Amino acid sequence: MQRAIVDFEPDAQGEWVAELVCGHRRHVRHDPPLFARTWVLEAEGRQEHLGAPLECRICEQQGGEAACLANQICPGCGVVLDGSPHRESCSA
Repeated sequence: MQRAIVDFEPDAQGEWVAELVCGHRRHVRHDPPLFARTWVLEAEGRQEHLGAPLECRICEQQGGEAACLANQICPGCGVVLDGSPHRESCSA
């Protein structure tokens, strides 16, 4: 199930993790020849991929839309819609 990328952050080992609009996270690695994602290595490339679709295996395994948190997450910045403030870069 495709979900939009709302942010990136490095994990403890320095590998980049995409935060998806559904609230789940997925590693995005440049690991040739398996994954050729040179864009993830630079901040500009990551910025250009915000909003891009990425397969969310957790949503797919949990039953799709009904099991997803997408309706509880701001699509602009990824913040949980529980009264928390939006991120500065949010356009919502």
